[in-house]
Amino acid sequence: MSLTLNKESEFFDLQFTKQVKKITQSGQLILAYDGVLNNETISKIENEIENKILEKGFPKQVVKKVFFICVESLQNQLLHGHKDDKGSQHNFFLLANSEKYVTIISANLINTSSVEKVKSQIEKINSFDDPAALKAFYLEHLENNELSDKGGAGLGFITIAMKSGNKITPLFETINEKYSLFLLEIKINLE
Repeated sequence: MSLTLNKESEFFDLQFTKQVKKITQSGQLILAYDGVLNNETISKIENEIENKILEKGFPKQVVKKVFFICVESLQNQLLHGHKDDKGSQHNFFLLANSEKYVTIISANLINTSSVEKVKSQIEKINSFDDPAALKAFYLEHLENNELSDKGGAGLGFITIAMKSGNKITPLFETINEKYSLFLLEIKINLE
């Protein structure tokens, strides 16, 4: 009997464990999901997120921001996460809080050849210190961009940054020549 190992899957499992450990050392884990995403799963996760953040008693504005960003992040993972050579789509999603922030971490597979483009997009978004300038960039981007082959206009990262009010933090880790892990950390201030 031969055992076929899925290196991408193993890599994601290790990263998931590492991120959960990091969160539990500095805050409180609200929700962790590691698995296949589809519309039904996302709907269940969204319901769980809503219930858990309402239980936390966060201010209403924080709840709205957290829920919006969670939904956007999950949809981005489903639509833009790549599948490995075996057809598997690797993702994980974490929601946590500390004294000052609610933290959302999403991770998915990305083609290694796309890393520089995505990194550049996020650097451009993070270059805006003035929320009005970021909004103007969003409106310009909305007006001048065509839809991609996956139906997006590249607005997801911009809307996440606008909603969070903070810089978004990407992490790219090469798995092999073809695939990399793309992790995005978003913080929402509790005050």
